[in-house]
Amino acid sequence: MVIRALLLLAAFLLQYSLVPNLTVFSFSANLCVLALVGVCFFTQPPKAAALGACLGLLMDGAVGRGFGFQLLLCMYLAVAVKLLANERINNSPAFMSLYVWPFTFIYYFCYGLFSAAVPGGSISPGRWLLTAAVTATINMIVSLPIFWAAEKLIRRRAEHE
Repeated sequence: MVIRALLLLAAFLLQYSLVPNLTVFSFSANLCVLALVGVCFFTQPPKAAALGACLGLLMDGAVGRGFGFQLLLCMYLAVAVKLLANERINNSPAFMSLYVWPFTFIYYFCYGLFSAAVPGGSISPGRWLLTAAVTATINMIVSLPIFWAAEKLIRRRAEHE
């Protein structure tokens, strides 16, 4: 659990320091959501909810707007990932990468709805749907080599034990 929490912390730190500088047509990956989805595939639902809530709290603090929304969104997303994941998905990096797309899209869709509902929201409805689709695609592409590397590492450990 500690290693998973450190992985989420590292994703958070990279997301808010390095990733904003790495854009594709003004869109960038969301490492926080990507790491949360990846970690929750291998975590029990109560622990996944706790990890999601902690990451969401960090994200709320970094954004400084709508405090508590990211906490709830990440917590529910973490539980949904775990409840929808099954053994077939956990054993296939390609399936895991494909699952990153809908969960990233759902995250941005909910975030866009919240931004549109809050007075003075900064994102127009057309923009957040485009952001949701493009960011979900970027996250899916970025996640595939990460999940393949994780699978190889897990298999090596299993062979040595």
